[in-house]
Amino acid sequence: MSTGWTAPGATEGSSQPDPTAPQGSVDPHPAPSQGAPSGAPAPQGPRRELVQDIPLFPLRPLSVGEVFGAALRIYRLRARTVLGLAAIVYGVAFVLITATTGAGMIPVFGDVQALMEDPEASGSSDYGTSQMLLTVVSSLITGIFTMVASSLVTVALTHVAIGEATGRGASTSQMWATVRRLALPAIGVSLLLGVLGTVAFALPTVLGTLPLLLLQEPTVLTIGALVVGVLIGILLALWIWARMLLAIPALVVERTGVFGSIARSFRMTAGRKLWRVLGVGVLLYVCYTLGTQVVSGVFSVVAMIVYVAILLASSMQGLVLGLVLMTIIMMIGSYLATVLLAPFLSAGFAAVYADNRMRHEAWDIDLMRSSRENWSTDSTR
Repeated sequence: MSTGWTAPGATEGSSQPDPTAPQGSVDPHPAPSQGAPSGAPAPQGPRRELVQDIPLFPLRPLSVGEVFGAALRIYRLRARTVLGLAAIVYGVAFVLITATTGAGMIPVFGDVQALMEDPEASGSSDYGTSQMLLTVVSSLITGIFTMVASSLVTVALTHVAIGEATGRGASTSQMWATVRRLALPAIGVSLLLGVLGTVAFALPTVLGTLPLLLLQEPTVLTIGALVVGVLIGILLALWIWARMLLAIPALVVERTGVFGSIARSFRMTAGRKLWRVLGVGVLLYVCYTLGTQVVSGVFSVVAMIVYVAILLASSMQGLVLGLVLMTIIMMIGSYLATVLLAPFLSAGFAAVYADNRMRHEAWDIDLMRSSRENWSTDSTR
């Protein structure tokens, strides 16, 4: 039995205005609140939260999956920005790398051409030494250019990633301004990392080689000492890399300078805090390496096919042309693979930095406050 009063012709249970209210006091179309579009009610209560954009990563300590999710989600949020940046930065680096690599390959092409013209002629006696020296110098320059480009991309991706996580999306112009402002400190950090890592690897390796050089005989002792020295060098270089992994993100977020960011990274990875940074960092780098190998491997296969086709079409006379084209195609593949995968690695390192601070310094409280302020500012526009 219904207890409510129902007007004639109305369905039972329908809401009716208060009979005691003055006529005309009910507005069937209330005015939207400030910031809401005309003709639509403003989000209220839970609905207000549902319309908020999903951040790059949750503002709390992250799991390994969430770190990888942030590294992948950056492509969905800012694909054009981050890929364009990587293409420009690595484009300049690969032009310089191609020039140095080409300089190192010139003696090879010349020797191959001379051998084809006179198969019985022998190469010069100092060819092996000069070629080895050119290869070492070319590899060193390639490593330096790659390291510098990686540091610049990490600066930009850290700025973009932290902004996307807090709702303060950085524009492309702001990202480039950050790169220009922090380029020299970031390059300094990366070069120091390279020097320290090289010394950490080379010193035990040289000490392990001494028994073999002194005894001039490959025995169990000399070979064992060499293997142990190389393993210790690898572990020390990996330790240096992990301790300095958060230096560039700290440089971008905290503006601590070159040595300040390195010291900050060492504090953030002190004691047991090192193991999580090391483990997740190695996983990110392994996935990055596998991805680049897959992409560049496709171009390597194409390069080999082109090389073999040129040899067959020219009756083995187009060996130099085949080598040149094969080298160019393989370098294009390496460039594209690096451009596609570099944002993944840099955004992952930025997420590792944020996870470390949220886990050990309660940085998530500051990030949540900043996120609320940014979202409130956007909602009132």
